[in-house]
Amino acid sequence: MSTLQVKRVPPELKARLLRQAKAQGVSLSEWVLRALEREVERAEWEERLRGREAVRLGVPAGALLEEAREERWGGSS
Repeated sequence: MSTLQVKRVPPELKARLLRQAKAQGVSLSEWVLRALEREVERAEWEERLRGREAVRLGVPAGALLEEAREERWGGSS
């Protein structure tokens, strides 16, 4: 496994990161690694989404939502 070093982390940010790691009961390294994994997954998901062709519903999305609400709850919300 490789090592990644981050330089010039502002003290306030480091303190916030440490608080989050402590609250989750993990080391700072583990917390930051998890955060990096989440960020890369999100970026990759956005890339895939941008690559998809738009879907034409034929009706406004709001109308479909309203219809689904009426079916589920028997009236408008």
